[in-house]
Amino acid sequence: MTTSTNPGQPVPPTTSTAAQALAAAGDADSARDVGALDDAARQAAARLGRNKKGLVERLIYGPRPDAGELQGGALAAERAGAPDAAILGAALDCLSRGEAFTADGKLSAALRAAVAQNGAYGFTVPGDFGGRDGGYVQLALLEEEMAANGLGPLAVEISGELTIGAGSLLAYGTDEQKKLFLPLVAEGQLMAFGLTEVGIGVNAKKVRAYVEPDGDGFRLFADGDRNKLWITNATHGALVGIVARVGKDGKKVGLFVTRLPEQDVGPGEGLDYEFRCEPSRTGAFTANHNSRLHFLNYPLQAGEQIQADGVEVLFYCLRMGRCMLAAMAAGYQRMFAADAAAYATSREGVGGMVIKHELPRQHLGKMLGGALQSRALSHLSLQQDASGVDLAGLRDLTKSAAATSALESQIACERVLGGRSFDQRSRVHDARHNMHVFGVVEGEDDLILMGMVKDVTDTFTSRYMAGMLGVLQSINMGADGKPLPPAERLLRITPLTVFDAPGKVLTATGRLLTNGSFWKLKLWILWNLLVELLLLPLLLVPTRWLPRYQLLPEGLRRYARFAETRLRWLRWAYLGINLWFQLELTRAQIPLQRLGKAIEHLVTMLALCHHAAKHDVSEQRVAALQCEQLQTRVAGLRLLTGLRQMERLRGLVSAVGEDVEKGQCSLLAGVAPQAFAHPFEKRERKKK
Repeated sequence: MTTSTNPGQPVPPTTSTAAQALAAAGDADSARDVGALDDAARQAAARLGRNKKGLVERLIYGPRPDAGELQGGALAAERAGAPDAAILGAALDCLSRGEAFTADGKLSAALRAAVAQNGAYGFTVPGDFGGRDGGYVQLALLEEEMAANGLGPLAVEISGELTIGAGSLLAYGTDEQKKLFLPLVAEGQLMAFGLTEVGIGVNAKKVRAYVEPDGDGFRLFADGDRNKLWITNATHGALVGIVARVGKDGKKVGLFVTRLPEQDVGPGEGLDYEFRCEPSRTGAFTANHNSRLHFLNYPLQAGEQIQADGVEVLFYCLRMGRCMLAAMAAGYQRMFAADAAAYATSREGVGGMVIKHELPRQHLGKMLGGALQSRALSHLSLQQDASGVDLAGLRDLTKSAAATSALESQIACERVLGGRSFDQRSRVHDARHNMHVFGVVEGEDDLILMGMVKDVTDTFTSRYMAGMLGVLQSINMGADGKPLPPAERLLRITPLTVFDAPGKVLTATGRLLTNGSFWKLKLWILWNLLVELLLLPLLLVPTRWLPRYQLLPEGLRRYARFAETRLRWLRWAYLGINLWFQLELTRAQIPLQRLGKAIEHLVTMLALCHHAAKHDVSEQRVAALQCEQLQTRVAGLRLLTGLRQMERLRGLVSAVGEDVEKGQCSLLAGVAPQAFAHPFEKRERKKK
C-alpha cells in the first residue's frame, strides 16, 4: 500500500505483508530478514521521492501506461546522441596499440590514465566536484560500446565506480564527504563497495563485520569469515565503502567510506591494527581488481561514517547498477554477434558458407535479439527513473533478462564458432566467466525474480489477501497466544482439511466471513470479471485497427498486443496461485519463479516492440524474431493449468533435497567434497 512521504524523510518501520506471511507460517528468522529489507527498500524509495506507481505493476493491475511512456527509453537515447567520442576514442586507441591490458590480462594503467584524462571516472559526478555532469543514459551508451568492442572489464570498473561508489556519496554523503571524496573519484581514484563477506552473501542485514566506538572514531573488525570477499575495484590505496554492523551485536548496519592503506599491515609492524588486501582468486572479472579485505582493530575516523542505513544505501544504488549491467550485457552480446557473423561469412561449412545455414542464423538472431532486449530494458528503466517512476519490478527483471540472455548468447556464439570460441586469445573466451557471473552479482536471478513478484503484487496482496493471511495466522496460535508447534499448524485449507481438522476449518470460515478484506477480494473479483467480459468483444477487433498499436511497425503489433493481454491476465494467475498455496506460498519458490519468468518475458517483449519502433528495419526484424522466441517460452510456462504439476515437482524436489541434506543420496557416496577456497567458520547460532 502506498504511503505519502517527503523525499529524504525517514519512513516509519512497517511489517510488510510478505514478512507477516512468513511469521504466520512459523518462519520467524525469514520474517525478520524480509521485514528489515523491505523497510530499507522503502527508505530508499522515499529518498528518491518516488510517487508514481511502477510500470510493471500498472501493466498487470492498471492503469495501463500509454505508448509514449513505453517508448520513452528509445527517445531518451535518441536525445542523448552518440556515445562520448573522447572517452571511447581514447579507450579504443589504447586497445588498438595493444596497451589496454597488461601481460597477465589486467586492465592497464595506461588505459585507466587515458580514459581518466577524458573524464570517464567522473562521468556522472557533478561539475562542482570535478566531474562531467553526464546523465545515466549517456553512461549506458558509453558502457555498451566499451563492452561491444572488447573493453567489457573497463565498463565493469566504471559502472561500479559511479553507481554504487560515487552514487552512495552523492545521495547520502555530507558536504564535507562529497568535497573530500568525489574529486578523487572524478580524477580516476578507484572506489569499491564492501558488502559481501566470506560467510555472508548479498543479505546486507546479516553482515558480521562490525565497528566499535573508539574516541572520536571507530575500530573496524572484519577478520576471519567476516573478511569482505569478492569486492570489485578494491586494491591498495583505493577508496571503499564498508558495510558493517554498528556494535558487534548491534542491529543497525552502517556504511563507512575510507581510503585503504597503500600496503598490507601485519601484526609485527608496530601498529595496533591489521589490514590485508589480497586477490579473491575468482575466475570472473579477472581483468579487474577483485579482492578479499581483512581488517582487525582498523581505525576509522568519525567523518568517514555515512549517516544512513547501509542497506538503504545499497537499495538506492543498485537500481542504477542493474541498468548499467543491462547496458554492458547489450554490448557483450553485440560483440559475440560480430565475431560469430565474421566467422560464419568467411568459413566454409558443409554445402557452402556457414552463414547459409538456418541454425547458425538462428544463433546469430539469438545474440542480436539478446543485445537489443538488454538495451531496450536498460534505456526504458533509466528513463522511468528519470521521470520519477518507482523502478520496483522493472529494475529486477531488467537485470535478470539481460544476464540470462547474455549467457544464452555466449552459448549461441560457441555453437557458431565451435572450438575456436575456446581459443585463449579470443575475446569470446575471455568473456565466458563474466557472462556466468552476471547472473549472480547483486543477487542470484531466480531469487531476484521472486522479489520482483513480491514488489509488483504487494499492493494487491495487502489490500485483498490480508484477510486470508490474518485468519490462517489466528488459527495457528494457541490459547496462550503463542504459535502452535509446526506439526499442528495449517498452512492452507483444502476440501480434505474439513476431514482432518473440522474444528479449525469451521473457526477459519467464521472469521473469514467477518473479515473486511475478504469481502473486498470478492468485490475485486466480481468487478474485474465484469471488466473482462466487457473487453471480450475487443478480442475480435484486428490489431491494426486499434490506435494503441498503430504507433508500432506492422510486424511488431501482434507481439505487443499479446504481451499486454497476457500481463493483464497474470493478475488472475497470481490470485489463483495465492488461493491454491495460501500460507504455503512462503515456501513455494517454484511457482513464484515461474510467474516471475512469465512477467519478465512479457515485459521484455513489450519493451522490444516499442524500442525497435524508433529504429531501423533491421532492428525491427531482430525485435520480431526475439519476440517470437519469447512468446514460445511464455506459452510453455503453465501457471494456473500447471498447479498440480508444480505440486508434484515440489514434492520431488523436496524428497531429493532431504536426501542430500541428510547425507542419504547414494549417488554422492564415496565422493569427497573439495574444501572451499575461502573456508567458512562454523558458528553456533545464538539461542533466541
